[in-house]
Amino acid sequence: MNASGTRIDGEQAGDRLMITLRGSLDAVSVDALQSQLYDMTRVYDILGLGTPVRQIHIDVAGVDFCDAAGLRMLVAARRVAESRQATCHLHSPQPHLRWLLRATRAADLFDGV
Repeated sequence: MNASGTRIDGEQAGDRLMITLRGSLDAVSVDALQSQLYDMTRVYDILGLGTPVRQIHIDVAGVDFCDAAGLRMLVAARRVAESRQATCHLHSPQPHLRWLLRATRAADLFDGV
């Protein structure tokens, strides 16, 4: 959890990385979250543990606010997935986040939106 109360958790099951985001995705939280996200996708590669990540699933049901910085972070997560030849899925976006993704046409970048 960071200073803004935003939290990121993740676990790998096979080739699937499950990430749960809670709180606000904003300019205050994004740098720390993006760093954690990058670390989560790399730690298994660096340590040589398990199967490489080929699917990134991000549960955003607990995201109560998202601004442009948060949207950029989600798009960056999609780019991380793409660089790994992995898919990126967003799960359960709240109406405000679904609207932002659709209004900016970022919804087309993610499976499941």
